[in-house]
Amino acid sequence: MKIADLIAPDRVIPSLPSTSKRSVLKELARIGAASINLDPDEVFDALLERQDSTTIGLGRGMAIPHATIEGVDAPIGFFARLEPAVDFGAVDGAPADLVVMILAPEDDHRTLLRALSCVARRLREGDVATRLRSASDTETLYTVLVSDVWSGDGVPERDMRSSGA
Repeated sequence: MKIADLIAPDRVIPSLPSTSKRSVLKELARIGAASINLDPDEVFDALLERQDSTTIGLGRGMAIPHATIEGVDAPIGFFARLEPAVDFGAVDGAPADLVVMILAPEDDHRTLLRALSCVARRLREGDVATRLRSASDTETLYTVLVSDVWSGDGVPERDMRSSGA
């Protein structure tokens, strides 16, 4: 599984205003539900239930709220950069400003675990988190999330800071 299998460009939110973990989960549930025709309250409830049973704060300013839910055919992800960062209960105590919500098919915990592993690996890779925090537009955020074109012979440094789009 690759992160590009989970997150499409239209599921990248460059700036999500946040006041609390609950408000972030509520807004992500609304956005996620709208994109796949689900009830936002059901998605929100599933996220709350899951976060009560496991830690969703990854640490180093990252969180991965997730749930399995009826009506989801394949895992789907949504990336948001929060303003300001919010406490998601990470062991290191760092509030999260980078969040990936994953919704997976109901009772398919194996697929959910693969998706969680994929996202966690990507967020912790090299300079990915730093690049996500400094990206100036949605296109750059998506590129950093799904490819390594920016990390070497690909996109020049100046393109990462351009303010287009």
